Amino acid sequence: MSVLWQARILVFLLSLGIGGVSVWFLSPAAAGGLRKLPRARLFGMLLSAICWVWVFLWLWWHPIDFLSFLTPARLVIALVVCIPLSWVLLQNLLCARALGGLFMLWPMPVILVVRDFETGWRLVPIVLGYVSLTFGMFVVFYPWIFRVGSEFLAEHTALRRGVAFGGLVLSGMLLIVALCLGKVVGA
Repeated sequence: MSVLWQARILVFLLSLGIGGVSVWFLSPAAAGGLRKLPRARLFGMLLSAICWVWVFLWLWWHPIDFLSFLTPARLVIALVVCIPLSWVLLQNLLCARALGGLFMLWPMPVILVVRDFETGWRLVPIVLGYVSLTFGMFVVFYPWIFRVGSEFLAEHTALRRGVAFGGLVLSGMLLIVALCLGKVVGA
């Protein structure tokens, strides 16, 4: 699969994810779910394992020079060791940290693809990617910010509806971006 198709799939999945979360924000169960989300243990374990597998696959297919000592066998050992270690050492607000990890991981393949295209649409995933990357770093290093934000959204219904509407608009825009990636639009 080409890197362009990987980027399209990532942006499409991001669009579906943001749209799904936005629709969920409109439901009455969202307030209770937002209060529980940062400390959701099993969901955090699943998301952190996904993050570690993503990093493992990225290092497998795109080796980095200063990590060349990580042979394929050492990579597998690192994966097997890092997943349980993160579950044990980061168990407080693990779900928030794992979501932050996903916010940091998705932009790189997309940014690498769209930076070479001469189109105005390339700025949308690049800006979103850098915003997501910065937000992800804050959430990983300061997961209590995610917890406080979740509790604030749970308490304020009007704000949650506004965020849901903004998320639906963003989801639609990302769907258009996913369809236009790799094409010259408006040039």
